[in-house]
Amino acid sequence: MAFKRLRSLFAAPIPHLSREDAMKVFARDHFRCQYCGLDGLHRFENWLILTVDHVHPHAKGGARAMTNLVTACQPCNLIKGHRVYKSFAEAKEFVLAKREEWREVFQNQVAAGMHKPSH
Repeated sequence: MAFKRLRSLFAAPIPHLSREDAMKVFARDHFRCQYCGLDGLHRFENWLILTVDHVHPHAKGGARAMTNLVTACQPCNLIKGHRVYKSFAEAKEFVLAKREEWREVFQNQVAAGMHKPSH
């Protein structure tokens, strides 16, 4: 992913969501990423990376209504980005496919690194 694209994702205006509303979303979703299933209740490090995602992006006119908000880990939220999908199911399918693609890249890089001699 190009640096400009990453920068734009982080530089985009973030819609204000109160901590109380965020906690309502987390509680409703049992502190679990609705894309990959990461469990934020049983491991502090997982809880730290939970975010609230706008299924229909706020930047594209999505509401701040509870019906448009889901718990997402930061990696899934970043992968989904500001794209507009026909449904949450379509968004989840995209995110999981992209995670799998990145997993293969990671595994190939690790395997390639294991065959290089140490200096």
